[in-house]
Amino acid sequence: MRVGFLACRIALVGIIVGMNIGCAHQLTSHPAQEDLREPLVFGHIHVWQAKPSGRIFLPELACLEFISKDGQRRYRVEIEAASSYFFLSVDPGLYQVTRVFIQEGGFRSSAEVPLTFEVPDQGTVYLGEWRLQIDSPNFTRELEVTIVSEPVKAIVELTVRYPSLSPHLIVSTLAEPSLLRSRLYEITPYPRFRWFHRHNPT
Repeated sequence: MRVGFLACRIALVGIIVGMNIGCAHQLTSHPAQEDLREPLVFGHIHVWQAKPSGRIFLPELACLEFISKDGQRRYRVEIEAASSYFFLSVDPGLYQVTRVFIQEGGFRSSAEVPLTFEVPDQGTVYLGEWRLQIDSPNFTRELEVTIVSEPVKAIVELTVRYPSLSPHLIVSTLAEPSLLRSRLYEITPYPRFRWFHRHNPT
């Protein structure tokens, strides 16, 4: 009886730990000044389509997900823009981006983009400009990610948004690899049903 009770307790602890690891921590891309803490990483994301498509809305990055390399933490960052800076306060360590989600009006797609970056013990790190070029819609649609360095514009944005941070303590360590391509898959809902509710309910 006691062995069975102990086994149930161990199984319950395992389930709880698994749920904690599996749940993504929601992060805002533009935290308030009072919520900032070191270490801080930041960068810029720009999404555009290589060729015109028949869709009315231009693509934008809905969100991105990344995990710590030790597998203990998973994060989701809401972007919801075609061009935006992001500022993230996370624990020191190695991280890898797992997926990005692209929104085009009522259509949503996902791609795996294994970008890696490192967060130091302290200070502010610039991760570069992440340029996401998207093919026009087709059965083998792809996403190309290019990492470039635009530190001057990035530091200006940082100091304007967060004047309490010193621009002299910023280190540039770009995410890697600097170039990759990945398949872009349409995901459900396709299209999102609620997107077609154009009028406010009465």
